[in-house]
Amino acid sequence: MTIDLRGIGDSVRAAAACRGMGVAQLVRRAVVMSLDLHAPATVVPMKQGSDGQTPDQAPTRETAKLTLRLPQAHADALMLNAGALGLSYGDYVARLVAGSRLPQPVAERQADRAALLASNDRMAALSTDLVALVTLLRQAKVEQARPYRDRLETADAEIRRHLDRASALIDRL
Repeated sequence: MTIDLRGIGDSVRAAAACRGMGVAQLVRRAVVMSLDLHAPATVVPMKQGSDGQTPDQAPTRETAKLTLRLPQAHADALMLNAGALGLSYGDYVARLVAGSRLPQPVAERQADRAALLASNDRMAALSTDLVALVTLLRQAKVEQARPYRDRLETADAEIRRHLDRASALIDRL
């Protein structure tokens, strides 16, 4: 809704500034007073779970539209930061207000996923090599199994790297 303040705009802005509030807040207060309504004067705290955290995104959460006036540099930073994380402006601000952990930037998440996919491919190749080795050993073909020896000597470290990478990615989700 837009209200045409006509010739009283300067006075309304000055009155709002004296009270340390925005014009919209002053106008809402004036409307409430003129209608003899009792507007809620308190902020309802967000509910916290048993772990002390506020729910990040409940599917049935109520939303409210909020307009912020920020210095241009802060508005630019908000837009850039939210975009880099792949979040809407509202989700970004809501997470900051709730003290929730922010996700990794989109580029880092994509790089992590690509690294994990490559590591999965190496694990699949290792699995194939292990099956071939076990088959050769069962058939007592020791000489043919020797080429797999070097591969198996590094398998433990490769598996640990893969598990570390997967764990780190899961932890950041």
